[in-house]
Amino acid sequence: MKNWKLITTAVLLMFFFYAPEAEAQVVARRTTTTRVVKVNRPAKRKIRRKKRRVRRRTLRRLPANTRAVVWRNMSYYPVGGMYYIARRGAYVRAFPPRGFRVRAVPALTRLMVRGAVFYYSAGVFYRNINDEYEVVAAPIGAVVSELPEDAEEMDFKGITTYELNETLYRAIEDGYEVIDLLEEDE
Repeated sequence: MKNWKLITTAVLLMFFFYAPEAEAQVVARRTTTTRVVKVNRPAKRKIRRKKRRVRRRTLRRLPANTRAVVWRNMSYYPVGGMYYIARRGAYVRAFPPRGFRVRAVPALTRLMVRGAVFYYSAGVFYRNINDEYEVVAAPIGAVVSELPEDAEEMDFKGITTYELNETLYRAIEDGYEVIDLLEEDE
């Protein structure tokens, strides 16, 4: 009988000392699993980019006799049909905004889209207005023979497309066709 009392006392002591810890562990596990909540946030863009890194061309120095074209207090430097802006001691490739006008653009390609004449050079579309070339939005349906190296491959609604200057292109037999214009959500 003495042994029986000792065993019972030991079991009761173990129950009181070890049982609350076991319950606390179970409760802790339950609270962590119940705290997991999925938050459904709407996607800002329906486009899934394969490569998030944007390749940019930069120049350390501009070619001789390069003159800036100033538009809305920003200096654009035309070099070989592309434009550069000064950033941190270097010149970074930039696309001129809509409405930007220049008198001459080298290597223009003339395009006819739905009866309207457009000009294309290095990812930028132009219209001829009063003997000047004005940057305009890319016309949907326009086909260009090639894209600059800056074009980024991406998946758009299950179609392999290329993005350049907020414009989506799809590869076709004759070159690349403009299929949509992107607008950033703010």
